[in-house]
Amino acid sequence: MVTERARGPHWIRSLLVSCSLVVAALVASRASSAFIATRVPGRPMPPDLIFDTLPYVSWMQYVTDVALLTEAALLLVYVFRGRLRRLPEMLAMFGIMELLRAFIINLTPLAGPLGNGAFHGIVRATQNGEFPSGHAASAFLFFLFIDPDDAPGLRRIMGVLAAVVCGAMLLSHGHYSIDIVGGLLLSYFVYHEYYEGHLFDWLKPYVTP
Repeated sequence: MVTERARGPHWIRSLLVSCSLVVAALVASRASSAFIATRVPGRPMPPDLIFDTLPYVSWMQYVTDVALLTEAALLLVYVFRGRLRRLPEMLAMFGIMELLRAFIINLTPLAGPLGNGAFHGIVRATQNGEFPSGHAASAFLFFLFIDPDDAPGLRRIMGVLAAVVCGAMLLSHGHYSIDIVGGLLLSYFVYHEYYEGHLFDWLKPYVTP
């Protein structure tokens, strides 16, 4: 059975490697945020045509986090119902995505749409660096993790939630529209390069049970 094999020593090693990637990504993200705050304190706020078109709805910032957390919870239920073997690979892709994002946000450091140091949503942590959006990247990656042939209904729900995350961020000015596009492209790149490309071939033996 999948769950029996998943609990073997090779799976545990794969899980530890994947978790190490996630931890490294979180450390890199915080380090990049601190670097931007120190080196570029007066970051500019560029105009955004979408912001000029849509109304500003401040409370939608909480909808962003609730939708993303709901996606994460549904993904966990999906994984723990007989798909535990896939967990190390999912964590590895998430870690890779966040590591890439931690580097990219330093390239064009902008102030957030609500200003430098402004809080957004439930989590009271300042993230300096806007492009690409980690919320959009995570939401779309969670959607991609669901096999459409295995769980088509859940896949549709995850797609709706991912769209809610992106729409709520625009309405609450959590991210510029280009940040959201960048986040979607980043997660798409990581997922498809992992399964269809060769860039991460060096990693696969360590995170594939």
